[in-house]
Amino acid sequence: MIQLKDITDSHLQDISEAFADAFLAEEGVVSHSLKKNDAYQYFYLTLGEFVKCGCLYTTSENEEGYIVFYRKDKGLPWYRELLLTWRYFMRLSLEGLQKMLMCRNGWVDYPVYHARTVDFVDVCLVCVRREYQHQGYLRKLLAEPFRIADERDIPVILDTDSEVKAAKYQACGMEIEKDEILKSGVHMYTMIRRRKQS
Repeated sequence: MIQLKDITDSHLQDISEAFADAFLAEEGVVSHSLKKNDAYQYFYLTLGEFVKCGCLYTTSENEEGYIVFYRKDKGLPWYRELLLTWRYFMRLSLEGLQKMLMCRNGWVDYPVYHARTVDFVDVCLVCVRREYQHQGYLRKLLAEPFRIADERDIPVILDTDSEVKAAKYQACGMEIEKDEILKSGVHMYTMIRRRKQS
């Protein structure tokens, strides 16, 4: 696992395009609400903040896939989240922002749902480049957050927005903690890999 930090803008653009392509190709919030340019801008802005916080990793020098993860309360500070939200409003279309908010309306994200959980590994974003999918890279991406969680005896938690993605996470050892079909028709899941049983 390689931490991506101090990367060039063109490198960030390439990674953002990989995320946009992968998310637009699958059923979910992004494909329901954003056009290609908005999806690219969304990931470019989001990943740029995570690079600054040291939370973006890749599988190898070939960069077959990417993952954003961190321990609870070690991700984006509140002021960076606020700045990121402002940048969304400045760079994304109003239509795309509205659709995105409407798609997730009524869903309680796992950091809020698990606010009382003392600690957990928060998997925020995962992407396997389309040309490397179905080759075991999702399992490789999750290996590091799983290892950190096992060392500290804490759970790994993430949200996903399609049945196909939920099944992939289940195959990697996670289970569905919560699932709900929202008014928008998007099926949201909270996935968890629980603490080791003693």
